[in-house]
Amino acid sequence: MMVTFVSECEKNALKKTRRVLDAFADRIGNNTWQTLITEDGLQTVRKMLKQTASRSTAVSCHWIRSRSRSQLLWVVGNRAQFNLDGLVAVNRTSLNLEHREWESGWYLHEIVALASAVAGLFHDFGKANALFQHKLQGTTQHKGEPYRHEWISLRLFEAFTKGKTDSEWIQQLAQFTDPTVAKQWDTQLTQAMFIDAPDALQNPFAQFAPFAKLIAWLVVSHHRLPKNNDRAKPVNIEEMAGWLDKDFDCHWNSPNALDLSQYSPQALQENWTFPHGTPMLSRTWQRKAAKLALRLQKTPLLVSSPIPWFEQRFVSHMARLSLMLADHYYSSLSLAEGKTAWQDPAYQAVANTDRPSAHDSSTVPKQQLDEHNIGVCVNAQRFARNLPALKYTLPAITQHRIFSKSAGIEKYRWQDKAYAKAKIIAKATERQGFFGVNMASTGCGKTIANARFMYGLADEREGCRFSVALGLRTLTLQTGDAYRDLLKLGDDDLAVLIGSQAVQALHQLNHSATNHGSESAEDWFEQLFIHYEGQIYDGRLKHWLSASPKLEQLVSAPILVSTIDHLMPATESQRGGKQIAPMLRLLTADLVLDEPDDFGLEDLPALCRLVNWAGMLGSRVLLSSATLPPSLIKTLFDAYQAGRKQYNQAQFADQKQPPIWCGWIDEFTTHTQEITQLSDFTAMHRQFVDKRVTKLSNNDLPLRQGKIVTVEPLTLTDSMQRSERHHAIYDHVAHTLYEQIHQLHQAHTVEAPNGKRVSLGVIRMANINPMVATAQALTQLQPLPNFRICYCVYHAQFPLALRSDKEHKLDRILDRHDPEALWQYPEVKHVLETASEENIVFVVLGTSVVEVGRDHDYDWAIAEPSSMRALIQLAGRIQRHRRQIPTQPNLMVLNQNIKALKGESVAYCHPGFESKALPLACHDISELLQGELAHISAITRVKEPDFGFVDLQIDQSKGERFATPVQRLTVQEHRALRFALTRLDREKIPLAYQSNKEACLWWAQPHAMWNAEFIRQTEFRKSAPQEPFVLRCDEEEQLEWCQLDTSCQPYRYVSQSTRFHTVELQMAPGCQWWFTPSPLDIYTQFAEQFGQPLTRISSRLGEIQLRTGKQDQTIEWAWHEQLGVFQPENQ
Repeated sequence: MMVTFVSECEKNALKKTRRVLDAFADRIGNNTWQTLITEDGLQTVRKMLKQTASRSTAVSCHWIRSRSRSQLLWVVGNRAQFNLDGLVAVNRTSLNLEHREWESGWYLHEIVALASAVAGLFHDFGKANALFQHKLQGTTQHKGEPYRHEWISLRLFEAFTKGKTDSEWIQQLAQFTDPTVAKQWDTQLTQAMFIDAPDALQNPFAQFAPFAKLIAWLVVSHHRLPKNNDRAKPVNIEEMAGWLDKDFDCHWNSPNALDLSQYSPQALQENWTFPHGTPMLSRTWQRKAAKLALRLQKTPLLVSSPIPWFEQRFVSHMARLSLMLADHYYSSLSLAEGKTAWQDPAYQAVANTDRPSAHDSSTVPKQQLDEHNIGVCVNAQRFARNLPALKYTLPAITQHRIFSKSAGIEKYRWQDKAYAKAKIIAKATERQGFFGVNMASTGCGKTIANARFMYGLADEREGCRFSVALGLRTLTLQTGDAYRDLLKLGDDDLAVLIGSQAVQALHQLNHSATNHGSESAEDWFEQLFIHYEGQIYDGRLKHWLSASPKLEQLVSAPILVSTIDHLMPATESQRGGKQIAPMLRLLTADLVLDEPDDFGLEDLPALCRLVNWAGMLGSRVLLSSATLPPSLIKTLFDAYQAGRKQYNQAQFADQKQPPIWCGWIDEFTTHTQEITQLSDFTAMHRQFVDKRVTKLSNNDLPLRQGKIVTVEPLTLTDSMQRSERHHAIYDHVAHTLYEQIHQLHQAHTVEAPNGKRVSLGVIRMANINPMVATAQALTQLQPLPNFRICYCVYHAQFPLALRSDKEHKLDRILDRHDPEALWQYPEVKHVLETASEENIVFVVLGTSVVEVGRDHDYDWAIAEPSSMRALIQLAGRIQRHRRQIPTQPNLMVLNQNIKALKGESVAYCHPGFESKALPLACHDISELLQGELAHISAITRVKEPDFGFVDLQIDQSKGERFATPVQRLTVQEHRALRFALTRLDREKIPLAYQSNKEACLWWAQPHAMWNAEFIRQTEFRKSAPQEPFVLRCDEEEQLEWCQLDTSCQPYRYVSQSTRFHTVELQMAPGCQWWFTPSPLDIYTQFAEQFGQPLTRISSRLGEIQLRTGKQDQTIEWAWHEQLGVFQPENQ
């Protein structure tokens, strides 16, 4: 292709641009180049230009299509130097723009800047206490203080503002130009300050004026959000409105204060003593405080506005973000980089220390306390004032022709209609926001459609920026691959973030094989692994962001594809600054949530908080899943709308709340509409789903037909021990599975080229330990004559390399778009050539990992039931690619799961929707399902069944905490979602059940966000603590289970072999393992491919995370290279 490059660069950028372009093209003018180049070569040029781009860079590339036509391909750098066609301006005029956020700023952004600045002035006053100063000097034996320095700072600020209006205490601050006044106030503070003690607790938030209340919260929360640390006095979520005024005390910030016996009386006294006084004695602090007070007095909105600043969530949390980032930035500066002009030589209190060298354990003072407070004040104010410009100065994708190009295949033409609708409403959504749902069926191209739709919503001149958040690493990597392959996005436009460099390396290796064969100074983003090689932000905030390169990458990337865990800290971070990067990402990019309904009930409150935060930070949000339940969509819209109200209030002076643009998308239609009320959204969504269900019913092929298999009752005697009873159950279930394997094979076999009959099936079980026990029993059963069964056990508890090896092989073999390709894979071909039997059955035994994230196509499946959702997901893996209608049922569902067979009172849980509070009437699937298995589809998920009042009411015989048992599995799932998400109105539904942990309380309650208590009680992915192990290969090529000991230098591996018992397993004749390489074989293969020693590869790729025992309990594990790591039945 013939291309022309035009440069409008300035300053040093011109030299850098010329250096790159001169290497690839002929210079035909002073700043113009032309050449013949391949598409790959052009991508290389663009990537190199982006890597050195700055604010002064502006390069356009034009494709010469014919003698009469050229096409603008892209612009690197300052897009404003060119128009939409890539033409350069020949004259300039100026225009007074009435509305432009990046120039005029947010309506309340001055409040954000001033709040963070004032909080910065006071945030570390508490460090002036004698105990903290002794800690910095290394002259105290106590590791921490009974009352943290933030709490002391809060008490000092309380003493300064107590009983005064905002105007009065600001006026006091303005008088600090007089050193005498400041000295009097310093003395008065230390005398009037309330001193906490076990018998003297007082709520500091009782008497603050509105702006002072916000400052006080910023001061006390600048390291960690308050939460109740006193387990002797638990707080209930239903009483959340009173937490701040009634329950809040020092224990919400200072857990050490719960046990003061560990401190001497002298230490307790020193904690409240200030030998150097407070920073009010510093002349530099006094001048800065007086100057800032004058600025406050010139901001009438601050005291005249009816807005309660503490409850204005955008203002409060953006101010906290600015304060924390400024604190982190200034604390990280070296002694030479600090600003000594902010120090008063007469004021000697120290803020922090530093080591003279990396090898020296001693410390020296780094920043004086007055300097540090002023430094944080100044930087917080500057940072906050520049935040409105951030979105418009970050790298973005502009005029990417693949996004706007029509789909070439009829199956994907619906994407063009969705893109066209997005373009129509794009401008309006900038002010009004957007909340959309893409419910297109699996295989219709939702992933690419989502990207095209978000590109359509973006201003073509300013460019497109969005984040895609997914639940699984596998899906994240697959989405990143799809964007690279189908949208032609390189690493300069796309960042993929999964948090594990080892997983990323294995994925890239497999993908390649497929194609070619101080608290404030801590690194909050150290654990992130981000694959992004594009342009790094070079705008006004680079001064602060460059201190954290990974934060820069996360914020800079135009498109970010990540596991949702990396965006969740925006609302879930209880301590440190881990919320900063995801908050800045949500502030500057739109959000796509892929498969949000895959999360369990316990994770839904956190998911709703993320969507609420996205609305509050101005993102446009698109949900993508074919199985989104109505109650989840409704609640997520409610969360978004509540967040958007906070955003609109902070952005626009008219304080109006415009309707939100909403979109409903599937392969049949795209509908957009302005929505004001939640009831209107619910009605519109119901109408959309009804139409979709009708069309699906008419068009959907009956590819998955289910049948219930009865597990015959088993006689268990009281004399049997627990382990004997359980083994009897596993043997009984194994016999049932054994019979079904043979029957399903006969019904769904395919013929191999050599005439043998082959089938590939999956057995999905709920939990690892019972599955492994069942697999052990199953492999002891000899197949029928002329049958050979090849087993593969697949779950999460394998060392990383072993699991990756299994997944890579299954991904290849079960990709059956070309049915004949199956016979060419070595893992299949070898069995067909060596087995004498005519019937070959390949069986995968897996947990829920087989349901989602894998693009697999099986002939049949057997399910241990957990939920209707799990059955739908598993059914989607049958005939996924070939789409051949079966003549007999191809999904067998056991009528009871193992928990039910064991007689447990709650059976369909972990995974599942049953709990003690939400019981089922029985545990027999034959009674819980009513025809849903005849033709399994997503209809039962996207459309709620008819509820009776009794299904939503409490069980009056048991009390408020228990709902009435229900008779249907589909009713159970939809009501469980309702109870987890929304609070039912007892005026409309008498005696309605309420969980008191509903997700909606986060935005419905005005006081939910000042603390971390609600987050703690509804935590995202809350699970038992885990500890890492490594299956390591030593220098003699012997495998050993180890743990990395990081308590010594250098780190070393410590043997943990005594905690892992190697299981011996003898399989019955006719049974074999499908994949036979040993761990050593797999490590050797990876060592050769990576070009690294075996010991290093095993240390890096032999990782596994296992559950930690409770308290002092040590868990002993069983291990088999084909069964993975599991817990023996007797533990």
